[in-house]
Amino acid sequence: MWSFVGAKEKARWLWQAIDPHTRKVLPYVVGTRTDVVCLKLRAVLTPFRITRYYTDKASVYPRHLPPAQHTGGQLSMQKIERKHLRLRTRL
Repeated sequence: MWSFVGAKEKARWLWQAIDPHTRKVLPYVVGTRTDVVCLKLRAVLTPFRITRYYTDKASVYPRHLPPAQHTGGQLSMQKIERKHLRLRTRL
């Protein structure tokens, strides 16, 4: 999910992970869509022993996620998109 304050050139993304069983949000990171922020999120998620990653098709993911554990595309992200909708509605 992304948003901006002041100018769209300064967009920031909410990178988050959810537990598929409890649907609770695991740690998250706010930042740009860069390799640095992707690696920061992976570091924060390391203690959770994540075995599958479902993401959109941003170019940053294939560089840092193992292909056998990564699935890209909007259909695989319905649960997280639903959480984003609730958050946007409340904001």
